[in-house]
Amino acid sequence: MVLPRRKKGSRIAFALLSALMFASCGGGSSTTDGGGTGGTGVGPVTGFGSVIVNGIAYDDAGIDNTNFLDDHGRTKADLAAGMMVKVTAAGVNDLQGIGTATKIEVQRHVDGPLDNNGVDLATGTFRVMGQAVLADTTTVFDNVADLVAVDNLAGSGNRPELEVHGIADNAGTIHATFVHLWDNNIVAGRAVQVKGTVENDNAVGKTFTLGTSRVSYATIVPAPAGLDNGVFVEVKGTFQAADNTIAATSVTVGDPASGQSAGDLVKSEGYVKRIIAAGAQFELIGADGLQRINWSGGTTAFKDGTAADLLAGARVVVEGKRNLDKTVAAKEISFRKPSNIRMDTTVTVPASPPASLRLFGKTVFVNSLTQFRDSAGTTPLRTFGLANIATDNTLRVSAFLDNSTGAMRIVASRIERIDPLAIDRKILQGIVELKLGGANVRILGITVQTFPGSTEFLNADGTPFPGATENERQANFFAAVVEGRTVVRARGTAGSPTVVMIANEVRIQPTIDN
Repeated sequence: MVLPRRKKGSRIAFALLSALMFASCGGGSSTTDGGGTGGTGVGPVTGFGSVIVNGIAYDDAGIDNTNFLDDHGRTKADLAAGMMVKVTAAGVNDLQGIGTATKIEVQRHVDGPLDNNGVDLATGTFRVMGQAVLADTTTVFDNVADLVAVDNLAGSGNRPELEVHGIADNAGTIHATFVHLWDNNIVAGRAVQVKGTVENDNAVGKTFTLGTSRVSYATIVPAPAGLDNGVFVEVKGTFQAADNTIAATSVTVGDPASGQSAGDLVKSEGYVKRIIAAGAQFELIGADGLQRINWSGGTTAFKDGTAADLLAGARVVVEGKRNLDKTVAAKEISFRKPSNIRMDTTVTVPASPPASLRLFGKTVFVNSLTQFRDSAGTTPLRTFGLANIATDNTLRVSAFLDNSTGAMRIVASRIERIDPLAIDRKILQGIVELKLGGANVRILGITVQTFPGSTEFLNADGTPFPGATENERQANFFAAVVEGRTVVRARGTAGSPTVVMIANEVRIQPTIDN
């Protein structure tokens, strides 16, 4: 399926607007010198007008079919928010948040059939060709509504063909940023693709494993260069459903430094795979492979977190320069915290503070890494950002809590404009701060009230809580909620710190820790 082409606005105007917005909210400007040098950016697409990745608005006027690389034959007009890309650029001025793209490569993580019984709604996870994938509030689903819809297809005995973009964490779970449905059921002989860390390499039998899938490279002569246990590879081939084996036609070892010279800028999103030297070096796993990051307390700045948060499993955006030995000298490390907060409601655009919105009576801040998407109406805007949002628009916001700069703030990781909601279909999701009297919970300082008989009490998989009576179901729900830990999604009327939200549904959600 080819996504529809949409009209683009002025790249120049948008780049200037982006630079001003990033400067006003403290995001995007960094300690990396903005001298107009070359570099690469790897991460999810967060906006358009140009192509925005990791806070840099890349002018894509020079991108055509010769320097836009995608195995599904897409063009740059088919890019969507959430897709992972690697942008090679010239004239990158990081202080202004602009650059000129010279090549864009789409970075799929796994593309193939869903495993048998591959969806677990209780944990928000699914498996594609043996690869564990996590969907959260920031995941963009394309050509399929959500993970529940994928599960419905699987429940009919199908194995949908899915293209998943994202980043694998230190345990190998892919955190999906974008999921596209290609077909409702497995397609025999369809070309597949998967990335991951090699295990159980058998040079004699010419096999290795990625997750729970076996990869055979028997037909590749000579054997793939650099292949060994522990290396990050991209495999292309066909999938044999009978034995869950991928018959590889190519195996490529990932090299994030490929095509770069010493001094080139690097801006890459990924997970800390392991700490190599405390306070000095760690290994980053990103969409394009493994690389070592050098940092120090004296020269590296931190955003949305501190050096104490730099642990295995942390999700970060690293910004720095390439060294001769292919490592990266980090000038700035920004933390991408798990977005357990969701807010679906109308918005107020306040006069101050800058780069903020008001939802449910709470201030929500945006930064240079916030993703924007417009899905409202029949002709949504492709070039869409903070300046396009007006009071009384309806938004779906994914966010996290951050206190790295002092007082606790709500920071948006993703903002989507959606069609208006019915008065009792607003959604507030977050960690339960307090249980009140066995009937109410407090989320983000907002009291959510439930009533036996008019409120549904649901598990994470959508099944009702057990109980012979409505009062028992309510009691069992509240018994399962742990203050300070359990994430609950409430649907009902719009509340605020001074107005109670009346819920017609409360549902426990998987807690995302990284």
